[in-house]
Amino acid sequence: MPPEPLTHSLQTGTLGLLRVAGLGIAIAISGQFSGWNYGLEVGGWGGLMSAALLTGLFYLAFTQCIAELAAAMPSAGGFETYCRRAFGVTAGYLTGMSVLIALAVAIGVVADFTAAYGKAILQIDPLYVKISLFAIVLLMQLRGAREAVGTTMVVGLIAVLALVAFIFAMAPFASVERLLSPQHALFAHGASGVLGSLPFALWLFLGVEQSALAAEETADPGRTVPRALTIAVATLLIVGLGVLTVGPAGSGTEVLRRADDPLYAALTSPLAYGRPTWLTTVIGIGALIGLIATFFSVVYTSSRQLYSLARDGYLPSWLAVTNRMHAPHNALAVVTAIGIGAALFPPERAMLLVIFLLCVSYIVVLAAFIRLRSHALRLPRPYRALGGCTSAYVAAALCLAILWACFNQQPLGTGYALIVYALLLCHFALTQRRKMASRASELES
Repeated sequence: MPPEPLTHSLQTGTLGLLRVAGLGIAIAISGQFSGWNYGLEVGGWGGLMSAALLTGLFYLAFTQCIAELAAAMPSAGGFETYCRRAFGVTAGYLTGMSVLIALAVAIGVVADFTAAYGKAILQIDPLYVKISLFAIVLLMQLRGAREAVGTTMVVGLIAVLALVAFIFAMAPFASVERLLSPQHALFAHGASGVLGSLPFALWLFLGVEQSALAAEETADPGRTVPRALTIAVATLLIVGLGVLTVGPAGSGTEVLRRADDPLYAALTSPLAYGRPTWLTTVIGIGALIGLIATFFSVVYTSSRQLYSLARDGYLPSWLAVTNRMHAPHNALAVVTAIGIGAALFPPERAMLLVIFLLCVSYIVVLAAFIRLRSHALRLPRPYRALGGCTSAYVAAALCLAILWACFNQQPLGTGYALIVYALLLCHFALTQRRKMASRASELES
């Protein structure tokens, strides 16, 4: 029997509420284990906690807008699809590429954090951790959406349980006095410290909205996506606030400010357990599993973003080919390669670039939401965002503050990002615009 021909379609109708919610949690769960603690250096504990509350508000408002758009236009293209409908192919291209680059770089950042925990807990060489991680995850993703997301949901649940265990394990050592470090004020640098902490607080939730990319593979996006996004954000907010409270209160802020493995550093600090124990090891392994869950999820979403850009004609069509399991195998290989390269850079710098790129896309998407509300009245909307345009305006204001904080702390990196945008725009204008204008009319007809 001859082999089945390769196709350009995903596996539709396979993902339900729990799988999509689990995907959203798993995408962002690594931010609960690493990255947020760098904000202690910038804003102190009070500044970081204030920033976490503000970013939680941002995501609650932002995901309402995303839920409406995903229900109206269920597509693996996500942001690119919404922005193309609102502003045309150029905006769709730049937004899609921004998300793609950010997610691909995030693969490397999460690999770095995973390797740090692997070394601290199991004494495994970081290089071996990274090689194993990339190889195993790529093989799992090639088995298709249901298998990939199902596995991710399981490890995401384990990660949440590990965070809850961490909160209970550190609670007996928590003390308000430890949040008031003599060397580091409760609100370091005042209001500017809160502003500077926003990108690191955002890392607690970053990427949760990308589970909307699964709308095309969801049975009922109008019901599933809004509920799944709300469950994911609420879970991350509750658990994240617990981690931000008992971690610094139990071990002191000085121990955590620059650690790549802050939860394990808190558990084994002199003010807590003081050394590795069976409990710290179990929780540490749970943290490792949580990071792997995010790695799985970011590879999934970035490959779907690349697949969609290629399917819609922005990139070479061979990137939109899927295998017999309806997995975009060429796209998976490309984003994995980018992630390997990103893993060579310091995570604290690369994560700010990821945040900047995604926040740029957030601003454009929010503008698209507002425009479509007034200019696409006939667009079917199975779900309407709570708060409507007010939610979009609140989210946009907070997002602009986060962009400013990224630029203020990493002007060189964000400058490079702006150069990349300019190059992408020139490339699109020279080679793609006419072809995509024709393609866009076909997609919208």
